[in-house]
Amino acid sequence: MANNTSFSQWLSTSPVLSVPRRTTWRVINWLLAQRNMMAVPITDNTYRATDYSLIRNVISETDMLLLKDEAYQVLSCARATAKIQGEIAEVGVYRGGSARLMCEVCGNRSLYLFDTFEGLPSTDQLDSRFGAGQYAASFEKVQAYLAKFPSVHIYKGLFPATSDPIADKRFSFVHLDVDLYQPTRDSLEFFYPRVNPGGMFLIHDYLWAEGVRKAVQGFFASRPEPVLELAGAYCGIIKV
Repeated sequence: MANNTSFSQWLSTSPVLSVPRRTTWRVINWLLAQRNMMAVPITDNTYRATDYSLIRNVISETDMLLLKDEAYQVLSCARATAKIQGEIAEVGVYRGGSARLMCEVCGNRSLYLFDTFEGLPSTDQLDSRFGAGQYAASFEKVQAYLAKFPSVHIYKGLFPATSDPIADKRFSFVHLDVDLYQPTRDSLEFFYPRVNPGGMFLIHDYLWAEGVRKAVQGFFASRPEPVLELAGAYCGIIKV
């Protein structure tokens, strides 16, 4: 019994979980595609076909850990908030896939990216399905991947300790993909007063990571914005 318990604890926190997770998501995507069950349908003669072509390319280039329809939400929300004053920010960059999508639609907005690039920090019981060091990526490779976009600014370290360069900025769109309770809570505390009315938070892992869900629900419990459950594992909040 002790050996089974130890194995279960290792399996629930091991970074190798990211491998079957990617494989499982790709299998799900393939099965849905065979049945024409994409959450955002691709119709003839539409920009959605172009968007999905971009998404497929980015997934192949960066091993992006998003379902295609989750990736489409990132692209769509970043595009929709273009009419709101402010910049774009992302906390939780991994290999730069979602950032690459946002580069296509940021227009005149700057894109500020934050990640430890050393994987997740230490976790507690609330975040026990993740492990320290999980989702590590190369800072230099992400820099090279996004080098052709002059409006991109990348900062390495644990947010919000790295937030000084944007302390006086205002934002129209903030994408959070940090997996854990405390980084989610810290990011919301920092960005909420800096997001302009009509701007949006898009937060990954809300529907399956207990820590993320608890952080979001707790933060917005006393605030006027509703939390919208979206496709995949996302939730969205529009600042009022």
